[in-house]
Amino acid sequence: MTTLVGYASAKGSTRGTAERIAAGPDSAGHDADLRSCAGIAEARDYEVVVRGSAIRNGQWLPAAPDMIDRLRPHLESKAVWASSVSSVGATSIILSPQLARDLRRATPEPRAVQELRATADVRDHRFFAGAIAPGDWPGVGRLVVQLMSGRYNDARDWPHIDRWTASLRAEASRGERR
Repeated sequence: MTTLVGYASAKGSTRGTAERIAAGPDSAGHDADLRSCAGIAEARDYEVVVRGSAIRNGQWLPAAPDMIDRLRPHLESKAVWASSVSSVGATSIILSPQLARDLRRATPEPRAVQELRATADVRDHRFFAGAIAPGDWPGVGRLVVQLMSGRYNDARDWPHIDRWTASLRAEASRGERR
């Protein structure tokens, strides 16, 4: 089975998550092609597509929806999984725990994921926390991090990402055997 793992990354955190997904657990028998969204022109040769993007102002980076537009005809028959990387993930956070609980409840799915659902068989969309260094949010951003009781660190929950990757590979394998 061949899998396309596409990503749109601002500072490298989303790329690192995509690398982990491409190399993920239970990868035996699964070939994964890791590519930046900007460099993906077609998806005909893939049975599975995994899409990930950093979140800015609640939305995927422009390269991610642009890729969806380019690949729309190729995605109709594909199993697709999506992930969004920001300061608040499903199981880990960069911000304070209370603020993260509130944001998890109030954060809508990015528009690009909603549009992707209208085009393809999206099996799951997951929010992952990323990594943030002091230079990533300069000036006013530093003040925002402080006001939100945030911490500069790598908040990626690798075991959670690995479990998600294993589940998507297992589901894709079941579909392949049908």
